[in-house]
Amino acid sequence: MDFEDFKSNYTRYIKTFAMDIIVVVVALAYILYQMVHLEPNEVNPLVLLAEAFMGILCGVVIKQALGENGFSKGYNSVFWTDEERKYNSACDTANPYMERVDNFYLFEEVEKKKNYRLQNLQAVRLKYDNWFDKDGNYIGTKEMYDKLDFRQKLRLKKCIKVKIYVLNLFSQYATSIEQDTKKEITDRIQRGKNITKNTLSATIVAVIGVYFIPMLNEWSWASFFSSTMQVALWVLFGILQLYTNYNFVVQDKVALLRKKKEIIKKFTTGCEKGLYLKSPYDKESVLPPIVVENEIQLV
Repeated sequence: MDFEDFKSNYTRYIKTFAMDIIVVVVALAYILYQMVHLEPNEVNPLVLLAEAFMGILCGVVIKQALGENGFSKGYNSVFWTDEERKYNSACDTANPYMERVDNFYLFEEVEKKKNYRLQNLQAVRLKYDNWFDKDGNYIGTKEMYDKLDFRQKLRLKKCIKVKIYVLNLFSQYATSIEQDTKKEITDRIQRGKNITKNTLSATIVAVIGVYFIPMLNEWSWASFFSSTMQVALWVLFGILQLYTNYNFVVQDKVALLRKKKEIIKKFTTGCEKGLYLKSPYDKESVLPPIVVENEIQLV
């Protein structure tokens, strides 16, 4: 481990170490927990429900902790750090044109939607211009629709209802337009969410501790081996989740960053040519060409 890398990402390494400690502690605690049995304090308890809850809780904690380590290891890897550095450099090139970003997202949505519809309609031998105008509005008639076969009708409905989600190029958060429909999450709101979740989980565990009296059983090798096997399976599934999350970061998210770099280059090149100054729905805006099956067509 590089010391300089540790200094810049020390929180990730501390989190990984802490998660490992949690896994060990929870595993040992659950094995020892199987050496006790619960007896009711006063009234008839739901003993089996309480024991099952503790088992589920411990299993979830172990799997979740190991899964979180997968993300940490992925973000600490050379694959991610190198690609993130290149991505940040690409973002810097777009700084002079940030006021055009929202318009660019709209252009991307128009382009991707038309490409999707063209390809799907062509696959069932339908012509785009017969069903949509240049602005993407549906112009088909009931008489035209009734003449289609079942497969063509199904594909046309998909083209009408399609929703396009444009990549947010410069952060992991929603685009500014999407964010306008959501309430701002303040520190107070976030703390309130955490308090609610923590209070609920703490209350359930506390009720079990108050309602049931733990009584120590005689040492049972059968219980020991059974609980150890359970923990081993939890750890196994947790490790599988760890590598799933790790691969998600170093493969899927790295590929996504590379895709974003390509689109950022497209954005900056278009800005240099004077594009994206206005919304594509503005009649005076300059529409960039759309590439469809290696041919250049205009929206």
